[in-house]
Amino acid sequence: MLDPEDIEGLIPRHMLDRGRVVLESYREPVERLLRERRVPEEGWPEDLIWSFLWELSRMDTDKDPRAARIGEREARVASRLSEESVFGFCHGVGRSGTLVDPQPKAPGASIMYQLTNRLLEDFLRRLGYNIEGAFVVPGATGLCITLCLSALAEGEEVIYPYAAHKSPIKAVRLAGLGMRVVDTEIEGDEIVVRPEDVEEALERSESPAAVLSTATFFPPRRSDPLPEIAELCEEYDVPHIVNSAYGIQHEYYRDLINRAIKRGRVDAIVSSTDKNLLTPVGGGIIYSPDREVLEEISRAYPGRASAAPVAHALISLLSLGMKGYRRLMERQKECKALLDELLEDLEGRRDDVRVLDVENPIASAVAVEGHDPVDLAARLYVRRVTGPRGVRADDPFGTSRLRGYHSDYVTINAAIGAREEDIRLAVERMEKELEGG
Repeated sequence: MLDPEDIEGLIPRHMLDRGRVVLESYREPVERLLRERRVPEEGWPEDLIWSFLWELSRMDTDKDPRAARIGEREARVASRLSEESVFGFCHGVGRSGTLVDPQPKAPGASIMYQLTNRLLEDFLRRLGYNIEGAFVVPGATGLCITLCLSALAEGEEVIYPYAAHKSPIKAVRLAGLGMRVVDTEIEGDEIVVRPEDVEEALERSESPAAVLSTATFFPPRRSDPLPEIAELCEEYDVPHIVNSAYGIQHEYYRDLINRAIKRGRVDAIVSSTDKNLLTPVGGGIIYSPDREVLEEISRAYPGRASAAPVAHALISLLSLGMKGYRRLMERQKECKALLDELLEDLEGRRDDVRVLDVENPIASAVAVEGHDPVDLAARLYVRRVTGPRGVRADDPFGTSRLRGYHSDYVTINAAIGAREEDIRLAVERMEKELEGG
């Protein structure tokens, strides 16, 4: 950044001193960030974030005007638009040996990555997670799960309490592992996994590689019993990976994960940057109560990686600050309470709608009698309502249960970033579609 001492004598001293006050207002947050390496309480203005990122990227060797760049990887880009889209971090992050290792051609990007991971650890701890470390992965949650399995799996078969999520299933296959599915049961309106069925799967498996449990679900599926599964993983000495794709945004999932860490074995937790930090799609977060486990996982990543998802995570952390993120968390709770209120009101006025009794802090579900839920969700999409998910009772995949469910239903989310006007408009348009459009 500009040093006022270098422009001494160009303007009157009192004007220079006044200008220095303004410059210091920009320098001070950066200096504090680099000194303390903690997420700021108050979010930064975007122009400060922009200048900070570009100053870091100017340290990379591709910005050296006197360098003779003759390697096969020299961060050459055809368009300035491409360079700007990654704030100049064209060398990416990591090395062929370990994702989080410093890259000799990219001092600035390496600093940016290490700083992002330090801030992420601070962010999660201040939200109450009992972890030792965390890092951003330039890949979405499914690839993060594959990375964890590649590093930690000790056998040939992943024990998987069944969920209607395609990405984890593909992640297991991509890691070259088999899968033993644990079936689910219906308890009232909820679809649940019983710990004894997980234990039976561990006993029956000839070569258990890991248990892949899930914290965040669309209702009516309830979160897996993570503490009990963690106890089993410790007893059977099997790695335990938790898919908490959008769980950072709510204390419900934090408390569930912390209880699991306290009671048994949790090796790694995976979350999404876009679902939690409101970044563009393409980044994931891996965090753990064991730093050595994280180092092992980072070594499983093949080659260098794009710096863009890392920069996006850093931008969100700096832009929101802790206060901004906590405000978003509170707003999410308000939106969920409003969603439940509006759906219960809708249930009271109609005979073809029943709100399902499911414990879920992010989403709600309604049984729709006499309506095709898939068609209803499609019509809502045409009405410019994005997010609802319709599931037929006899859909073996969509119900998260291999034998069917008692009702056709539609799920509606009130995730972080949603606004009250979004919730009101979605329920209003749903009612119109139930009435026949």
